[in-house]
Amino acid sequence: MRELIVKNTLVTLVVGSSIIWLISLGDFLATASRYPADYMYLVLGIVLAVLISIYTVRDLEENSWHKSFAIYFVYYFGALSLFADGHQAGWSHSESLLDKLFMSGFYLFVFSFSFVVPLIIGLISFTHAYLLSIAVTNRRV
Repeated sequence: MRELIVKNTLVTLVVGSSIIWLISLGDFLATASRYPADYMYLVLGIVLAVLISIYTVRDLEENSWHKSFAIYFVYYFGALSLFADGHQAGWSHSESLLDKLFMSGFYLFVFSFSFVVPLIIGLISFTHAYLLSIAVTNRRV
């Protein structure tokens, strides 16, 4: 199962990085070089990806993929709202950790009223959790 946890962590990081790249309009590294808070939240995202992968693989061994879907939905939606700061609508970028967290909450609130954004994140999360449950089932058999 350790190999599956590592692979799942890498998939989680690739999907999360793709979401970050898309929401930052491809300008994440340039922005992160000016605002070090972005790197701190990126490190937090890596640590969370490892912990989430460990938890979900162990949870899926018990045939409970619904919780995994919810966990990935929160992770991906959080990455979307956290790194949208400063890239949407030409607003200024937050410079401190608390300002960035506040703006992330604001974007989370705004995105939750949209139909398309939660639907896309939900489809990505559902696909990830479902494919991971298939992989865990194949490992058990």
